[in-house]
Amino acid sequence: MKKKLVLFCAIMFFVLLAVKPALAEGPAQPELSLNDAVARALTFSEAVKKADKEINRTRALRDQIQLEIGFIPTGAVGNAVEAQFYNLFSANLTWEVSKKSLTVEQDKVALDACNKYWAVQQTLGALEVAEQELKQAKLDLDNARLFQKVGLISQDALLAAETKYIATKSALEKAKNELETAYTAFNQLVGLEPEDRPVLTDELNYSPLTETNLDFLVTKVLENSPSVWQANKMVELQEILNEMAFYTGTYQPYEARKIKLNQTRLDAVSAREATEILTRTIYYSVRTLEDNYPAAEQAVKLAEENLRVGQVKYQVGTATRADVVALETALVKARQSLLELKKNHAYLKLVLEKPWAYNAGSLVQ
Repeated sequence: MKKKLVLFCAIMFFVLLAVKPALAEGPAQPELSLNDAVARALTFSEAVKKADKEINRTRALRDQIQLEIGFIPTGAVGNAVEAQFYNLFSANLTWEVSKKSLTVEQDKVALDACNKYWAVQQTLGALEVAEQELKQAKLDLDNARLFQKVGLISQDALLAAETKYIATKSALEKAKNELETAYTAFNQLVGLEPEDRPVLTDELNYSPLTETNLDFLVTKVLENSPSVWQANKMVELQEILNEMAFYTGTYQPYEARKIKLNQTRLDAVSAREATEILTRTIYYSVRTLEDNYPAAEQAVKLAEENLRVGQVKYQVGTATRADVVALETALVKARQSLLELKKNHAYLKLVLEKPWAYNAGSLVQ
């Protein structure tokens, strides 16, 4: 019995030795640049993989239809084969659309990766703000308790300090949860474990628009927009079908075909208008952020100077520790506001290039 007990203890000892290093490792902390994050997101994206496979699927269908027909007509065709050629034209357009769809998915994933990368940095800043506010609230509460004991403030003032402290503790927990959420969303996108804490090496930088000619930007977007391209292709297809009375397999009156063509042209106009409106809206949002940037930057400089002066006053005894902590809090808040402005500006600048990848819910409100 003793031998069995000794053997069991020995086994458990070696098991614990093997498990302990694994437990001690903790979450992975790989360094990731913004380009690294985008590349990983594109590699792990199921939507991109699916869109890539869709190209092969639609091409196979299109090739099969062409094989069954045997040739592509160059002139008028008989009523009996119009439906076959309609199927071919439609399948060919579907294949072309699938190639555009892959590009759209890639653009969406790349933009999402940038946004989530910056969101982690933003929530890290928000956590720092919450920690600083709790530090200030704790100091204010300690002072309030001391002042209340000697009769310098009322019980109501002490209660207010206690309430503020409790609120800042809750705000800190909220900031921690939001950071966990941001990391989880980012990690899922780039193929990391939820508990991993990657080190994001690229800082957010501010760079204003170099091209400020709005009409030029709109024209460029319209030329590259997948939705506008698809709407125009639908018009081209409908123009062909307008000359084919039996493309559905049954007779289509000329008036009905003409109306369908006009409707398709209106859809193309609507696609252009919607894209232009979105582009102009994003442009003005970017310019508004650029207009606000100098004030936000100046607010940080002012907060830094106020803190410097406050620290000097504290050293010579003309300011309290509470005064200095309040100035530290103001500086952290000013820096966070500037960071949020940079994040929104950088995101919308990318969106302005490819508005079809835009997710309006991604902006900080």
